[in-house]
Amino acid sequence: MKVRRICALSLALSAPILATQAQASLTDGAQLNFEARNLYFNNHNRSAPKIQSNTEQWGQGFILEGISGYTDGPIGFGADAIGMLGAKLYGPQGRNGAIGLFPTDSTGNSPDTFGSASFALKARVSQSVLRAGYQQLNLPVIQSNDGRLLPSIYRGITFSSQDIADVILNAGFIDRVQGRNQDGEQKLKATGNAKAFSSGFTYAGGTWNPIKPLGLTYYYARLNDVYQQNFVGITTATPLSIGKLSTDIRYFNSQGVGAQFSGPINNNAIGGLVSYSLLGNTFGLGYQALTGSSGFPYLDPGQSVGGVVTGTTGGNSGLIGEVPLSKFKTQDEKEWVLKYSYNLSRIGLQGVAFNSTYVSGHDARTSSKAAGQNEWVRTFGLSYNVPDSVIKGVTVAWKNVTYRTNVTGNHSQDQNILLVSYKFGLVHG
Repeated sequence: MKVRRICALSLALSAPILATQAQASLTDGAQLNFEARNLYFNNHNRSAPKIQSNTEQWGQGFILEGISGYTDGPIGFGADAIGMLGAKLYGPQGRNGAIGLFPTDSTGNSPDTFGSASFALKARVSQSVLRAGYQQLNLPVIQSNDGRLLPSIYRGITFSSQDIADVILNAGFIDRVQGRNQDGEQKLKATGNAKAFSSGFTYAGGTWNPIKPLGLTYYYARLNDVYQQNFVGITTATPLSIGKLSTDIRYFNSQGVGAQFSGPINNNAIGGLVSYSLLGNTFGLGYQALTGSSGFPYLDPGQSVGGVVTGTTGGNSGLIGEVPLSKFKTQDEKEWVLKYSYNLSRIGLQGVAFNSTYVSGHDARTSSKAAGQNEWVRTFGLSYNVPDSVIKGVTVAWKNVTYRTNVTGNHSQDQNILLVSYKFGLVHG
């Protein structure tokens, strides 16, 4: 009896100590990050008479994300949370649909504010992590889009591991998505003429680096009742006596499964980009070709909300030719890709960078009677990272996009985007 009392007393006295140790381990490596985005977006439609010709929107976004460490022990536990808030500073009523900066109702109006809060639980064993809740993913077969006030996020269960030397493994099941201009989770669907939503998205794969400059990647993905996809990628980065040469080769094979899409899916997409970097300059040349009896399918986070189309897909395809305003994903389409960027710090303009892209697509087929169609996109961008000595974490960026097309269902557009972003790490454990 006396032994039991001693044990009980020991447990009672040690409980606060154990709780303090668990709390300390959770804060080790913890982060609390804040970002404020002020975004002005101007979109001019050139060749679609039924769509408003010019749309201007201006908004303020706030993103606060807390990332915990892990408790001690063979299995470490933790939790993450993200809160997002968007505010409309300018956007004429009835003219909020063409850009998709804000949520939109059936009349084209949008609320003054929109936001959400999401959470995730996680467990770690060695270098392997199991996570349930919100997900921000950047994989060839599924990617979060971050091109507006707030990023798109997914919901599901994911697994990642780096326990095997030179290998990164990823797998997961996703059942919901929140688009970049939405304030709630939606079921999944594919871009294009989807008949209905999917019950979920499954993926598995990884990257192996047999030698340092070489990366070999494979992923399998399946959007239930819509399509399955195999991806193979090869990347290299080779230092030369003068400059550096990089290559990025991507191959997708996509086949339809189920009947939740209007028409069959059968597509092969192969593309490659070769880049050469020297003295702050980077030149890129690429080519992509699509074959098969359909266009390229991918997840679409910007689907209808309450029966109202948001006006922007907001999805990333993973294709080598993807740029703003076009994925270059139409059946039979071929395209050339030209890229150039320059770090102006080389000539004394510290923190200033320039980037540009030109993609020209041809032979696109939207139906048996509409073949040989063309499109092209040209982008220019300037960014300036304000010196930390002035104010830390501030970036000012401008992007100009010109799109011209005669592809059925698309329309020529001009865009100008001005972004002022402020990122600040509130806590770093």
